Amino acid sequence: MGNTSKKRRNKRLWTGGIIAVIVLIIISFVVSNNDEPIDEAAVAAITVEADGPHIKGNPEAEFIITEFSDFQCPSCKAAAPQVTSIVESYSERLAVEYKHFPLRSIHPNAQLAAQASEAAANQGMFWEMHDLLFEKQSEWSQSFNPERYFREYAQELGLNVDRFRYDLNSDDIKDRVNENYDEATELQLSGTPSFVYNGERVDLNEFIAENLLEVEVTINNQEGEPITVPTE
Repeated sequence: MGNTSKKRRNKRLWTGGIIAVIVLIIISFVVSNNDEPIDEAAVAAITVEADGPHIKGNPEAEFIITEFSDFQCPSCKAAAPQVTSIVESYSERLAVEYKHFPLRSIHPNAQLAAQASEAAANQGMFWEMHDLLFEKQSEWSQSFNPERYFREYAQELGLNVDRFRYDLNSDDIKDRVNENYDEATELQLSGTPSFVYNGERVDLNEFIAENLLEVEVTINNQEGEPITVPTE
């Protein structure tokens, strides 16, 4: 009986020891990947792009809808190509502005992903990073160290990685994301993706049906017969 109890205690000790080692390995991995020195000279050599809205489509379009989105959200990933298709279909009349709404309580990596897109925006490649974050969502979304993946994506896009790393956790980048988040909160948005026009949440399909589908106008020809003319 005593031997059995001793074996159980030893087994628990071994199990606890293995778990502790795994945790230490993870912590060591995260720290080692985040503490590499940044080349300050390389950072200073990169000119930062002017901060501006991220608009897909014609910024002078008749209708500009704001999309509040979360890079870790599966529904946002599914919506992204549809939004692109819609903008391309109504390119002269409709554009979509992207804003961040990371649902931090359920998507712990969403905030940093949003910051990664803004760090890429500083080098003129917001949309490229936007597309890559959604495309590779399954890689980084459950990672203990998503920054490692974001650096790889920056390198893949040809960004200056030192500048990217410098910007990623800067106060300026955090403020951009947080301002979008606060705006979404003020609008009382509860999920993502959410589409907003003139301060009101809208269903994108209904908005298109009501505002962008061709309208038939009936006029008469010289013989008095009706002619249906589509207008945009």
